[in-house]
Amino acid sequence: MTESMDRPLRILMIAPTSFFLDYGCHVRILEEARVLQRLGHRVTIVTYYLGRDIPGLEILRCRPTPWRADYEVGSSLHKLAFDVFLAWRVWEILLHRRFDLIHGHLYEGALIGKVLGRPWRLPVVFDRQGSLTGEMVDHRFLNPNGPWYRWVRLLEERINEMADVIVTSTQQGAVQLGHLGDRVRIRPLPDCVNADFFRPGVLSREDIAARRAALGLPPEGPVVVYLGLLADWQGIPQLLQAARVLKERSISVYFLVGGFPGEEHYRNMACDLGVGDRVIFTGKVPY
Repeated sequence: MTESMDRPLRILMIAPTSFFLDYGCHVRILEEARVLQRLGHRVTIVTYYLGRDIPGLEILRCRPTPWRADYEVGSSLHKLAFDVFLAWRVWEILLHRRFDLIHGHLYEGALIGKVLGRPWRLPVVFDRQGSLTGEMVDHRFLNPNGPWYRWVRLLEERINEMADVIVTSTQQGAVQLGHLGDRVRIRPLPDCVNADFFRPGVLSREDIAARRAALGLPPEGPVVVYLGLLADWQGIPQLLQAARVLKERSISVYFLVGGFPGEEHYRNMACDLGVGDRVIFTGKVPY
């Protein structure tokens, strides 16, 4: 793999999600693909049937399941079926095109890439964005005290060991994999902001004041902003409870919450907690 870095690489990027949607995991995939393109590499993204095409990116999609074209965000049996269709699409592509490297996002992408890329001896970069079992438990798809937990945990460890290189989305993620020692190269690649697009000084003070007013925010004062998926396992209930604690302590802080799904559910929760006047929901915010 070191020798291949002297020339542009043909990278097969496996994204086991409905790329592109406007939230964190997808943003990481998008920005990494753009950076690789700017470095001169050719990136082909293979993903689920649903999602939004992005100009300038080659995106190939698997077919939908015959019984259901969509699936809910998070772990589900439908997602497992989508992964089977995604693996089949990857296999078709590998049979007809040549690649130098597989970049597998999430545990499913790394597993598909390593197994199917083996006949061509393709190295696999595993883009790890959290624990497989941890996510399944958070989504209440896997019982940590149930009989399947041990086997899923063993699968997670096996995928960790299969990768040639693991890049983690946080420094903590790299620490969690420290037990692998020298068996796998681990490189932290924390999420960051595209400073070419998100930068201060774009709006004048008048523009900022107008936008705050349009959102129902006071002209001055601190604002806590959350942008991402709205789900219990993302900590939204705790965020709203924090807003209540601050209000009870007469601390004037407003919360601007953008994202999807479940907007109406959490708006009602905020009202029930007595902070409906302090928490403003914007709905989905295009990236």
